[in-house]
Amino acid sequence: MTSPGRRVVNCIVASALRMVVTAIWIVVFVIEKLFHGIAGYFTASPPTFHGFDQRHYQPDGEKAARKFLMEHPLNIFNVLSFGKFISDNGKCVGYRPAAKAPYIYLTYSELIERAQNFGAGLLQLGGQPNNDYLVGIFAPTCVEWTVAEYGCMAYGMVVAPLYDALGGEACFLVTDFCKLEIMICGGDAQVDALMHDGKFPPSLRTVITIHEYLSEHRKAKLEDFGVQLLSVVEVEELGRLNPRPLCLSKPDSLATLSFTSGTTGIPKGVTITHRQMLTGVMALAQGFLPLQFGPDDTLLGLFPLAHILEREMEKLIHLHGGKVGYISGDVLTNWFADAKDVAPTVFLLVPRLNSHLCTEIQSDLNKSLYRRTLANLGVAVKKVEMEHGIFRKDSIWDRLVFRKYQNMLGGKIRVGVTGAAATDGEILNYARAVLGCYIFEIYGQSETAGIAFSTPYGEMSAGHVGLPLPGVEARLEDVPELEYFARDGRGEVCMRVTFGSNGYYKMPEKTAELIDRDGWIHTGDVGEWQPNGYMKIIDRKKHIFKLNQGEYLAPERLESTFARSNFIQNIFIDGNSKYEFCIALIYPNYKELGAHTADPKSPESEVLVKALIKEELVRIGQETGMQPWEVPERIVMLPEPFSLANGCLTPSQKKRRDGIRLKFRDEIINAYR
Repeated sequence: MTSPGRRVVNCIVASALRMVVTAIWIVVFVIEKLFHGIAGYFTASPPTFHGFDQRHYQPDGEKAARKFLMEHPLNIFNVLSFGKFISDNGKCVGYRPAAKAPYIYLTYSELIERAQNFGAGLLQLGGQPNNDYLVGIFAPTCVEWTVAEYGCMAYGMVVAPLYDALGGEACFLVTDFCKLEIMICGGDAQVDALMHDGKFPPSLRTVITIHEYLSEHRKAKLEDFGVQLLSVVEVEELGRLNPRPLCLSKPDSLATLSFTSGTTGIPKGVTITHRQMLTGVMALAQGFLPLQFGPDDTLLGLFPLAHILEREMEKLIHLHGGKVGYISGDVLTNWFADAKDVAPTVFLLVPRLNSHLCTEIQSDLNKSLYRRTLANLGVAVKKVEMEHGIFRKDSIWDRLVFRKYQNMLGGKIRVGVTGAAATDGEILNYARAVLGCYIFEIYGQSETAGIAFSTPYGEMSAGHVGLPLPGVEARLEDVPELEYFARDGRGEVCMRVTFGSNGYYKMPEKTAELIDRDGWIHTGDVGEWQPNGYMKIIDRKKHIFKLNQGEYLAPERLESTFARSNFIQNIFIDGNSKYEFCIALIYPNYKELGAHTADPKSPESEVLVKALIKEELVRIGQETGMQPWEVPERIVMLPEPFSLANGCLTPSQKKRRDGIRLKFRDEIINAYR
C-alpha cells in the first residue's frame, strides 16, 4: 500500500477510535447523571450551589470580624487592618518584577508599613492631613499606585486619579482646576501629558515617579518649571525617617474623586466618601450571596486602578483577607500568562475582554472538528445544568475539552464579574459554561460608586443587568423626545443610592443636573423593566441617532450584538440624519479570517474580507430579528484597532464615541460618498 494510502487508513482508524471513546464517555456521563438524579435537571428543584466552600472562616472568626468592624471607624485605610486580621497577615498585593519572573507579594503588614511611610513622606513634602487636600495619581496599575492610595488615606488626604485616555489637555485642566500640588506619575508618558502645549500646571510643585528613572529631557523640563522630582522609594524613605501618627478621616469625609471620561472641557470629578465606598463594597458582597469570600481568594487586577469598580472589587477582596495580583503590562498581550501565575479565584472583565477570551477559545476549537463537536455538546449540556444552579469544573466535558481553557486563566476561577459596558448574553453564557463558574453582570456608574444592579447568582437569562443591589432604589423617568414613557416600562434610569455620590467636585451646576431635589441620580441610560423585575439597559439618551426616514438607532445595542462575530475585533456603528442607512467602522479579526484567505491584511484581499464581514452582519441581523435599517449598509475597514493609546477607548474599555469620530473623521465622510 502506498504511503498516502496508509495515511488515509490511519485517519479513518483514528476517527473511529475517537468516536468509540466519545460514545463511551457519553454512556459514562448518562450513568453518572442517573446516579445523581437526572430528573433534577427537568424539575423546578431549588438551585444547587455545586462545588463551593461556603465557609472560608469559622463562625468564631466571623464574630470577631464583626466586633472588629464595630470598634474601628468606617475608613478605607482600615480595610488593610481588617484584611490583616482575617488572613493572619497573609499575602495582600503582588506584582511581577520583570518579564517572566515569578510574582512577588507584599503581606498586609508590609503594605501598611509602606503606605504609612509614603503618607508621612507626603506630609514632609507639604501635604496637609485633611480632606481638602488632593493628591493626584497618574500612573498605570501597579503596587505603588495602591501604596500611594492607602498612604493618602492614612493621613486624611484625598486621592484624585487621572488616566491616559483623558488626554493631555484634560489632565492639564484637571490638575489646574483641583489645584493639585503633588502628582504621582508613572513615567515619561504621564509627565508629557501634563506638559500641555509647552506649559505645566501652575499649581503643581512636586512630581513623584513610580520608578526611580525619568529621561534626562523630562528632568530638565521639570527643573525649568521649578518642579521638585522624587521617586516613590525616596518618599517612603523620607516618611520612614520622619514618622507621623495616623490621621484618619471621618466616615463622611471625602476619600477620592473619580473623573468621568469622554467629556468636553474639564472632566467631572465624582466625589466619593469613605462611607460611600465601603457601603458600596458591602452591598456588592451581599449581591454575590450565597457566594462568600475569604483569605483563599485571589483577584487578578486587570482594570486601571483609576476605575472605581476595580477599587471596589479590590476592597472587597481585602476585606475578606484575600490577595490581588496586578497585570504586568498590556492586558491583551499579558493577561493569559499573568493569570496562569496568579491563579485567580475571582476575575473582573470588561465585555471586550470576555469576547476576546471566547474568540480565542473558539478559534482553537475550530482547529479540530472532533473537539469542536465535543465542546458544542458540552456547552449545551452544561447550560442545562447551569439553569438549575449547577456551575462546576469536574464534569466529563471539563475533563474532555474545557480543562485546557480553564487553565488559561490559572485553573482556580470560581466566580467572575463583568461590567462597565453592555455584555452579549450568548457570549456570557458560553464563558460561564466553559469556565465552569457563574459570572455576575454588574451595572453602575462612577456616580453610584461603580455599582447599582447585579444579576442574582444562577440567573441565566440574558440581556439584562439584574436587580438593584441593597441600598438602591430605582425608577424610570419619561424621555418624551425619544418616545420612551415610564407608563410603558421604559425611560431614563434614575436611582437613589445610599452609597451614591453627593455630586461633582466644585461643579454645583453639573451636580444639580445629576441629582434632583428628591435625591434621584439621573443616569442618562434608557432602561426597560422586564416582567421578572429585572432591568434591561436598552439605550443611551445621548448616543441614539435618527436616520433620514425617521427611524431611531441605538448603536451600542447593535455593536454588542454584531461583536459576537468571530470576524470582528472592533466595531463602531454611526449614522446621519441626512441618510437612511447606517455605516460600520470595523477592525477585522485577521487571525480568524486567515482561514478564508492567505493574506487577509493585503490590499488584494480587502474586497473578499469586506464581503465576508457583510455576510456576517446580514446573518446576525436576520438571526436576531433586526430591522433592515439596523444592519450597516456600508463598511469601513479601519487601519488599527481601538485602544487607550489612540484615544478610542476609556480605561474601562468603553468606546469614546467622540474620539472615534474625530480620529476617523475622513473615513466616515468618505463612507457616505
